[in-house]
Formats: sequence, structure tokens, C-alpha cells
Amino acid sequence: MRYDLHLHTCLSPCADRDMTPANVAGLAKLAGAGLIAVTDHNSALNLPAAARACREYGLRLLPGLEVTCAEEIHLLCYFKTVEAALEYGRQLWQALPPLPCDPAIWGEQWVMDEEDRVLARINKLLPAACAWPLEEAAARCRSLGGEPVPAHADAGSYSAFSVLGLLPAEAGFRAVELQRPERAAEYERRGLLPPGLEVLASSDAHFLSAVGGRMEELPPESVLCRLL
Repeated sequence: MRYDLHLHTCLSPCADRDMTPANVAGLAKLAGAGLIAVTDHNSALNLPAAARACREYGLRLLPGLEVTCAEEIHLLCYFKTVEAALEYGRQLWQALPPLPCDPAIWGEQWVMDEEDRVLARINKLLPAACAWPLEEAAARCRSLGGEPVPAHADAGSYSAFSVLGLLPAEAGFRAVELQRPERAAEYERRGLLPPGLEVLASSDAHFLSAVGGRMEELPPESVLCRLL
């Protein structure tokens, strides 16, 4: 099953306004995906619409969020159900600072339905760093049956490598997302990655043209299969 497990919708203010849940699901299907994850910044509120759109297009949805941890490291949190992701999102909302979102600077933050109608506009700035450090955000994900995966760990910003210099083994991650998955063995030899992690690679799409731009095959032994 081909996957793209890092997709944003128009709930993320840095994403294009055309990135509605229905558009994301439809374009992912056209690109050949069988499984997608919608992972908006610090919120799961567009997952109900994404789930309905995925059913219409015959796609599997892995519900998720992209958490901005206290260290400003991005963490993908995947869940078995939309309800579990929404509960995580409710807890995370309390850990976000009360910063307003200025649409002129950040863009709008829209909660949508599956027919591209705006249901709500979120006024709190969603991409802000929450109060949870990386290991706490991961532990809270696991407590709800989810699987935490450090996002784009080898990126130049908002990543484990850029902030910590490596991905700490004691954090207990079983998988990692890399921008350059072909360098995973090199990172492991250099001590930047713990040995034996599953490596994921997705588009991190914020624009329609990027949806499905990077897809891989999900192996049957993937740590994420228990959530499907």
C-alpha cells in the first residue's frame, strides 16, 4: 500500500487555502496513494471531514497531528481512530500558549466539512510551541494508543537534528520520518539515529501541487500497521 503520511490541510495556517480535506483526499487518490495521514499543526479538527472524504475516495486514513514540542521539534502523532486523535488534540489545546493568529501574517485556520464548507475559524495560533517537551508529547500519544514519530528529523529546522544534534535513543521511538531516507544508514553509523528504526518518507505537503509528491510502500511489518 502506497502512503503519504504527512499532509496538511487549510487548518494549518502555513498551508494553501485550497488544501481542503476533500481536495487533499482526492488528489492523493489520483496520485496513487492507498493510505494517507492528515497531520495538521497541533490540531485534529479537520480529521472528521478527512475521514468522510477518504471513505468517498476509497482511501485509508491514518488519523494524526503534527505537534510542535516545547523544544520546537516537530513530532508526528498517529492514532487508530479519529476520536483518539481528537482527544489528544483537546489535551494539546490546553498546552498551547494563548497567542492570537493574525491572518495577515500567518493565514487563516479553517475547520472544514467534507464538502469544502468552512465550519469554524480558529483564532489561537496553532503552530506555536506547546508546553510539552518531546518525550512528554510522545508519552501522551502512546497513552492514547498512538505511535509518535519524529517529523523530518534530518531537516534544517523544527527537527531533532537541528535542535538536539541527534535523535535520543532514550526517547524510545520505533520509527522516524526523514527528508533524506537514503542517508539513514549513514545517520545510524554517525550516531545520529538509534539503530533499527523504521524509516518513513512523506511529502509534508502544504500545497495541492505537492500532494502525493513523495510516496513509499508501507511494509506489512511496519510499526504503524497495528493502527490500521
